[in-house]
Amino acid sequence: MRNRLILLASAFAVLAIAGRASAQGVLTPQVQAGFLVGPVGGINLVAYNSDAFPILNSEPTCFQAQNGSGVAPWGGLSVEFPLGNANELQNFIVGEVLYDSKSSKFTSLNGATASTPTKLNGFVDQNSSVTTALDASLSYLVINLGYKYNFTPGPSPVGPGIQVGPSVGIKMAANFNKTVTVKAISPTATADNQESEVTVTSSTAVPNAQSLRLALRAQATYDVSFSPDWIATPTVGYDFPITKVDNATATVTNWHASSVFAGIYFRYFIRG
Repeated sequence: MRNRLILLASAFAVLAIAGRASAQGVLTPQVQAGFLVGPVGGINLVAYNSDAFPILNSEPTCFQAQNGSGVAPWGGLSVEFPLGNANELQNFIVGEVLYDSKSSKFTSLNGATASTPTKLNGFVDQNSSVTTALDASLSYLVINLGYKYNFTPGPSPVGPGIQVGPSVGIKMAANFNKTVTVKAISPTATADNQESEVTVTSSTAVPNAQSLRLALRAQATYDVSFSPDWIATPTVGYDFPITKVDNATATVTNWHASSVFAGIYFRYFIRG
C-alpha cells in the first residue's frame, strides 16, 4: 500500500511538471528568426542637374541644354535580416542588388531656331528651321546596404518604418541620344512652298563617364503582412548622389543624377 501511494504521488508530480511546461509553451511561443527575401521594383523620377552645355558642338551658342528630368525603372532582389528579440522585430539589416536606370531628357534652353540658312540636298534655304533634342541612357548595377527600423514590434515585420544607407552603382550604360530635325523649302517646290523635313538621330558614349556611382538612400516603408511569412512593403524615398555622372569632360560639367523613387517589395520569411 505504501509503495502504491509513492507511485501515485510520483505520477501526479510528473503530470504537474509536464502540464506546466506545456502551458508555458502555449503562453510564450518562441518564434525562430531567419531572414526575408524577395523581388522589388518601382520607378525613378529622375532629375539632372548640370551647367549649360552645347547640344551641337558645331553650334556652341545656338543650341544649348541644362538640367533635365524623366521617368525610369528600377528593380531587383532584396534580402532583410532581423536583429534582436524574435518576437519583437523592429531592427533589420537590408541588402539589395538592383538594376537602376537614371535615364532622362535634358532640358533645351534654346533647342530650336527659325529663319536659319541651311543647306539641304545641295540647296541653301534662308528660312529653314532647326530643332534639337538630347537625352541620356544611363543605368547602373547597384548594391545597397541599409539599416531599417520599424516603429511597431511584432514576430514578423509590420507597420511603418524608415530605411537609410549607402549605395554603390557600377556603370552598365552611359550614352547620349541626339535628335536633329531640319525643315526647309524643297529645291523642287512648287508654288505652294512645299516643305522638306529631315530628322537625324545619333547615339554616342558619354565621354569619361565614371564607372562607379556613390549615393545615399533614405526611404519610408510600410510592411503589410498577408500571412506570417509573406510581407509586402510599399516604399518611397530619395537617392542623393555623391559622385558626378561625368567628372572630366568639357561637354557636360557638374552633372549629377538624383531621383525620388517609389516601389514595392515582396518578401518571404524564411525562418531559422
